[in-house]
Amino acid sequence: MRETSILLVEDDPAISMIVEEMMIDLGMSNVTTAGRLPAAVEAASSGGFDCAIVDLKLHGQDTFEVARILTKRNIPFAFFTGYSADTLREYAEQPVLPKPFAESDLKAILDHLLKVPGGA
Repeated sequence: MRETSILLVEDDPAISMIVEEMMIDLGMSNVTTAGRLPAAVEAASSGGFDCAIVDLKLHGQDTFEVARILTKRNIPFAFFTGYSADTLREYAEQPVLPKPFAESDLKAILDHLLKVPGGA
């Protein structure tokens, strides 16, 4: 069985590390992280991900370019943000993992993105 591959786009190294550890605890060890917009765009463009969790802002820049690439490549994703939903513009219907969150919230959003019946 192929290992699930996840793109995590987050600019805060501490948060990125915590979320990656949570993903590993949930059995998802193939996590690629990107903390700057150019790296996130490059990673999204390279594809090969089953899903992505994307912080809405990286160092003050919105990540809609990453969202457009993921959408074009049919890679399901959720925004990861402390901002209100009205900042999502054309992505208002995207799933959102609000900050702060619990590991159970992360599991639920990953299960939704990966469409795993009954959870992982």
